[in-house]
Amino acid sequence: MPLDVARALKEGFDRLASRNGALFVGIFLLVSLLGNVAIDSATVALEALSTELAAETGQPQPDPIPEAATPFAFDIPGSVITLLVLFWLLAWAAMSVIAVRVMATEYTDKIPDDLLSRRLTLATINEIFARIVVLALIAVGFVLLVVPGIFLGICFYFVRPLIAIEDRNAIDAMVESWRLSKGDRFAILILLIGAVVIYAAISIVGTLGALALSVLPVAGAIVSITFAAIANVFWLAVSARAYVQLWERDEMTEETTESEPDNEWNDPDGVEW
Repeated sequence: MPLDVARALKEGFDRLASRNGALFVGIFLLVSLLGNVAIDSATVALEALSTELAAETGQPQPDPIPEAATPFAFDIPGSVITLLVLFWLLAWAAMSVIAVRVMATEYTDKIPDDLLSRRLTLATINEIFARIVVLALIAVGFVLLVVPGIFLGICFYFVRPLIAIEDRNAIDAMVESWRLSKGDRFAILILLIGAVVIYAAISIVGTLGALALSVLPVAGAIVSITFAAIANVFWLAVSARAYVQLWERDEMTEETTESEPDNEWNDPDGVEW
């Protein structure tokens, strides 16, 4: 049974529109606000440092950064900014793991305690490591010849669900994602295109809202971040629901046939789509 793209996208919307979906949007919004405070504060601090150095060395003063470009800047120590950045990255990874776990279940109005606590620290570390490795490989693929980057993006699409749902380590998740994608890569490509288009559309609405509120930089930034959080939760929900489809298919297959070992990449000869 091939991957049902329409079903994955519809279920992604359903999960986004649920109580849990709204909760995750709110959480990602708060995490993003903290990240923006750190980034804007660091930007202003670096500008002040550059201005000071220019004055001491007699160099031309750098162009000032408009206040509207850093609406969440605060005069806070560098150590606090560093802690905020670390918290932002860790919290984003941890919440992505939890969101995928929840979206893969039938729970839409509550989050069971075991989904919050089960090996979350280890899953978060693997999520961060996997993101770095996968994004680096995809970036290299795009630099070399676009198509390899797209192909790798397809093959590693299920890395996050495997880490979040099955508690796989990063490398094992990459190998298993490669195996799971075989035979469904065109469907995954269509799913990715659909999800990216919808993600971009939601983000554009947020950007337009921010532009409409350009006279109120903080309000405009909050609108933009809110829509970015909505787009992110939708993206996570789609990946979780697509993974559930393939997991259900594998479960049905295992009932009738002996499963192949999942510790092999099993592709190159004539790369299978």
